[in-house]
Amino acid sequence: MLDADFFHRWMTAAAGLVDRDAAHLTELDSAIGDADHGSNLQRGFAAVAAALAKEPPRTPGAVLALAGRQLISTVGGASGPLYGTLLRRTGKALGDAPAVSPADLARALGEGVAAVAQLGGAQAGDKTMLDALLPAVDALGTSFAAGRDA
Repeated sequence: MLDADFFHRWMTAAAGLVDRDAAHLTELDSAIGDADHGSNLQRGFAAVAAALAKEPPRTPGAVLALAGRQLISTVGGASGPLYGTLLRRTGKALGDAPAVSPADLARALGEGVAAVAQLGGAQAGDKTMLDALLPAVDALGTSFAAGRDA
């Protein structure tokens, strides 16, 4: 079972990885965008980590909902609403349970990805974040490693 501490560690680890790779994300964005993706995500995930440290939520769903709200309010461009919606909808789907199973997480992430697709008006094959998220969520039903690899 996955409890709030697991989700807190996940979001904190994500913040660390974004911080580490912010310059590379910005470099990639410079080829087709306005070269601010890394710094925007860095700012957003720093806000997530700070909010979680200040008052850690007690349920997995609440951790993800808080993270999503922070991303929506601090990340500019389309990324904040997209990543924020993914996390908020996933958190809502998990509800108030104190712990969830990996299968519960896979199902809830599926709802989060569907919300991203609806918000962005995209579908598989449109060369959007959905092309990474959809296979990962499908494979997550098998194992965390399968989700990562997908």
